[in-house]
Parts: sequence; C-alpha cells; structure tokens
Amino acid sequence: MANKTPIRAVFNDSNVATGLAEFQSGDTIGLTHGGIGASLSIGSAGQVLKVNSGASALEFGFVEAVVNIDNATNLESVTLATGDKFLISDGGTEGRATLAQVDTLFSGTSKTLTNKTISGSSNTLSNIGNSSLSNSAVTVGSTAISLGASSTTLAGLTSVTSGTVNIADRHIKTTDSTNLGLNEAIDISSAGAITAGSINLSGNAVISGNLTVSGSTTSVETTNSTISDKLIELATGTSGTPSGDSGIIIERGSSNNAFIGFDESADKFIVGTGTFTGSTTGDLTISTGTLVANLQGNVTGNADTATTLANARTIAGQSFDGSAAITIASTDLSNTSAIALLTSSQTLTNKTISGSNNTLSNIGNSSLSNSTVTIADDSSTAVSVPLGSGFTILGGSGITTSLNGSEMTIATDGAVVTETSTDTLTNKTISGSNNTLSNIANSSLTNSSVNFGGITVALGASDTTPAFDLTDATNYPTSSLSGTITNAQLAGSIAFSKMVNLTNARALVSDGSGDVSVSDVTATEIGHLDGVSSAIQTQLDNKAAKSFAIAQAVALG
Repeated sequence: MANKTPIRAVFNDSNVATGLAEFQSGDTIGLTHGGIGASLSIGSAGQVLKVNSGASALEFGFVEAVVNIDNATNLESVTLATGDKFLISDGGTEGRATLAQVDTLFSGTSKTLTNKTISGSSNTLSNIGNSSLSNSAVTVGSTAISLGASSTTLAGLTSVTSGTVNIADRHIKTTDSTNLGLNEAIDISSAGAITAGSINLSGNAVISGNLTVSGSTTSVETTNSTISDKLIELATGTSGTPSGDSGIIIERGSSNNAFIGFDESADKFIVGTGTFTGSTTGDLTISTGTLVANLQGNVTGNADTATTLANARTIAGQSFDGSAAITIASTDLSNTSAIALLTSSQTLTNKTISGSNNTLSNIGNSSLSNSTVTIADDSSTAVSVPLGSGFTILGGSGITTSLNGSEMTIATDGAVVTETSTDTLTNKTISGSNNTLSNIANSSLTNSSVNFGGITVALGASDTTPAFDLTDATNYPTSSLSGTITNAQLAGSIAFSKMVNLTNARALVSDGSGDVSVSDVTATEIGHLDGVSSAIQTQLDNKAAKSFAIAQAVALG
C-alpha cells in the first residue's frame, strides 16, 4: 500500500478557509495542535525521537544513555565473574567492558600499595629484596645470618634441639626417652663419666677399664663370643639362703629351650628343657633331659646293676618293683566315676563325639531330636517316614522303577512320551496356543493347499500371476481391484452393462493391443456414414474429376 498525502485547509490573508489542498513538504502542525512542530524526515539507525534543543519540536537524533544506579537490579550478593560487564567512557566514547579487562589492566601495571594487608596463604609474594624488609636477618645464638645467606658456624648457643635430640650445656640427650645413636667413632678416653639413658654404638667399642652393667637384662647379639676369663660367676651378690635356679639357657626357636644348671629347690644339678627364657627368674619348670657323657665318680644305689627297684611301690592297687610289667584294672582306679570305661554303662554329660572318627551304633529313634523324614507329593500331601523304616516308590502306567545298589532307575516304555523320545501320538489333542508346532510337512496335513477362484496354491508355495475365475464373486467391490485388465487376461467377454459409462455420443476405437477407448468421432458424424455402400474416398475422387471437367468446359466456352 503506497504512502498517502494528508489534506489541509487553505486560508486567505484574512485567515478564512477557502478550500482544501495536499500538504507540502514544508508544511507542519504545531505542538499545541497535536503535531510535532517540524517537517520530520526519518533518522539514521540507532537514533531516537527526541525534543530539539529549543524545546519547540520533535526530531530524530542520538541521546546519552542514563543509568539509574539506585534503581538498578541489586547484584551486591552476586559473585562477580571475569565475563561480567560494566559501563565505561573511553575518551568520550561510551560502551561496555568486562571485569577481565580490568584484571588485565591492574595485573600488568606497577602500583605502589599503601595501608594494604596481603594474605600470604592466598597470595604468592616473590622477588622481595632484603632491603624492602624491616627485618632481613636471623640471629641464632650470637650469630646473625641474613636471609638468603648461610653460616656453617653458630656461636652463643645454650641449647639446641634437633628432632628428639637436645644439646644443652655439656649434655646430649633425647627428649622422648629413646636411645641416642652415635654413628661415628668417638674418643672419650680423656672425658669423665658419661651419664645417659642408653647409648647405641654402631662401630667398635674398646673399653680399657672395668665394665659395670646395671640392669635387668644384658643382651649380646653376636655370632660367637670369646671370653679369656677362666671363671664365670653367675648370681653375683647372692647372700644368705639361695633361691631360684641358675645356669645357662639355650634358645631353640619353636622347640622348648634347653637348660644346663643347678636346680635350687632340688639342690641338684640338672639338664633338661622347658618354656623358660633368659629373662625368667625363680624356680624353673624343667623336664629332665638326657645327658650323654662318660661319668666318673662315686655313685650311690644300685642303678648300674639293679633289675628291681630298691623299694617296691604300689600303683593303682598293683605292686610294682620294676622287674615286670603290671596290668591295672579299671576297678583299681581311684576315681572311676570321672572316667568313661569301655566295659561299664555310664551317662556322658557335655561330651562331643566326632562322627567322622567314631562309630555310633544302636541309637534308638527315641534318642534323636529328629527321627523321621517328611516326603511330600505335588499336591502337598506329606507322609513322615521313621528312620529305619522303608519308603517305596511305585511306578505307574508305562513307568517302572528299579534299584541297583544305592541307585534308583526310573524307566518308561512306549506308552510314555518324553522330550527326547520319537513317538506316534494317537487320539491326542495339542493346544496350539500353549505349544509350538514346527517342521510339519504338507504331506502330513489333511488339507495342504488353498483354492481361490479355480487357482490352487500349496501351503508354502506362491503364484504371482493367478488366473482367477471370479464368476461367483458376487458383490465383490471394484474398489479392491487395482491396475488394468487387458484383453489377454480375459477368457471371455465383459458385457457393456458391466462397463463404466463412457463419454456420451462418442465412437469407440481399439488400439494395437486390442484395448478399447473413446475417440473424437461423435455419434452424429457416425450417422453421416449411414447408407454408404462403397469407399467414401473413391466416391470423392470420382466426384472431383467430373466437376473439374465441367468447370473447364464452362471456362473455355
């Protein structure tokens, strides 16, 4: 739709309306009468409609953006991101910038900070010269060391602790009561007494004076020990009546340790074994061992030649002098009530008998917590069979059972159908909805083909060009047919009454295939041929020859 020019009234000098005329380009309507007070043309992109500088008309132009900070959306609780934007003026050009630009500005500019606190845990301070520090040196003892410098000698120290080792005055000790290890050779020949909780020496130690060891245990972890002393005194300092066994204990690993020494309670020397160690004290429990040695000296008694005991003893009611073996009857035992005898009838209490290591027999069902086995059938009918009783599994029609040792065989004859057997079923009904029938050949079916309109198709076969006989296809809807029926496909003819109506009063014509279609010849034109007895063209040719001859005769006179 094109632009239209508005109509205005035309006034004479007396300000009387004399007619109507179209608005001209210089004509305007004042603001007081609803106009814009100016001849307005469209502005440029980005301009807005605004009041002119004289406040007398409207015009297009640019205006400065005004942001009301107080009424803007409150973002004081929002965490700022480097992509957030803000307004900025760049030499008179207003626009927007991101906080990332501000970060780039300050990170690349050298500034002097005043009255600022910088967190050392959240910031990395680097390249700070000692001259910029209020304190740039550390005094250890009386030795001052500048930051970045080093000193191998420290003077004026009164106490030094390294790990758990403390050096104070002339004392070296550990602060956690552990051993103090000295890994280098130390010469203390000119020093006085050394007082310490313990000293570990990894090198050789040579002691030219006496060695006194005070403590509960002295451990010597060497492969072999050589001692030039001819006498070794055990239990030094013992006074008064002696107590506790003393001697040499031999550690034997997982076997009992060996002992060679003096049994103080028996007042005899003894050789034997036990579970004691070198830290055991008092009377030791010693199993007498065997001493292999040649003994020389005075032996009292008849141990060398005696065949009987010097004094016969009675063992469980039987006299024993060592000359022969004795038999102890169960009745000779002093406490038979606490002993289970093979030949006596007793009641055991709180005893566990292993069935795998013992044979239990003649245990009556009444002595068992469970003395029956419950067997149930598919209908939940259950029967309890007592232990020791029999249970018979009977066969049925076509099913037999047989036993062979500990095995039972359930067999079927030809009257029972199984999953793996090949059988011929008679008078059976198989539900097609509950079973899957497969690989059934057409020869096994009573009816194995389908006949449509005289065409027989076997199940599984196909006929892509069936010649149907639709004589009995009464009321068969023509909408179900598609494509074109050719003359070759028709065994007979189709009555005109069965054909679709053609164009009214037109002649039919057949093509090269014998198909019939409507021609442009009308019924009226066909009527003109009625009564024609010979070829029309021949008749026309003959008529043309006679008329031409007459015409020539007339023309020539």
